[in-house]
Amino acid sequence: MSFQQKSRLAGLVGLVGFAIVWELASRLVGDYWVPGIAQVFARLFKDLVEGRLLVDVAATTQLLLAGTAIGTACGCALACLLRLSQRVDSLMQPLITALMSVPKLGLVPLLVLWFGTGWAPKVMLVALTVLFIVFSLTYSGLATVDPRLTMTARVLGASPLQLTRSIVIPSVLPFVFTGLQVALPWAVSAALVAEYLAAKAGVGHGIEQARQMSDSVGVYCGIVLATVLVLVCNAALAAVRRLTVKSPF
Repeated sequence: MSFQQKSRLAGLVGLVGFAIVWELASRLVGDYWVPGIAQVFARLFKDLVEGRLLVDVAATTQLLLAGTAIGTACGCALACLLRLSQRVDSLMQPLITALMSVPKLGLVPLLVLWFGTGWAPKVMLVALTVLFIVFSLTYSGLATVDPRLTMTARVLGASPLQLTRSIVIPSVLPFVFTGLQVALPWAVSAALVAEYLAAKAGVGHGIEQARQMSDSVGVYCGIVLATVLVLVCNAALAAVRRLTVKSPF
């Protein structure tokens, strides 16, 4: 049996074990506290047939993609700016460190106060959550670029664009993907919290509605959807990483 087959088998065993524990917990503490798997997936199927599930998942996915894209772009740009200028780096680092220590979900009231309850504060919350994680990893990745390699390339006549494309980007790209992998669960959490505020659709909106109605099955459905969303996004990110990052082996 190959390593890949063993990994798949281990994942399947873990999934089955989790399902058994879930069902046992439901029978021990009752359906109100832990609804059974059958109840949750029956509700998900019903929502899928009625069209609500796809609408909620699409709304959350759009919010997640927009916020992640903005946060990634800003995080990478900020890291490059600081690495290019030592003076700017020294000036900005204390401010960035202070901003990184602020709980991003704690900014929700302030974002709502500034921008209302539309799409803008929701996207900004996700973007801010992603930004500092991607910034930290990209900043560290830029430090790994070998200065001797870049100097040699300059001596051989490489242009700044060629240096960036052939040396800097391949060196930093794995760090960016690692930052995205770390940031993704937090971004999903930020998207759900943003949808708690004022949204007409979305996984977070569905969870909040279920909470208000004391519908534990609906809450668990939202948790399952959020988990599946993270897993799917991670799989997509891993596929893109395999296509774009060349293995040294």
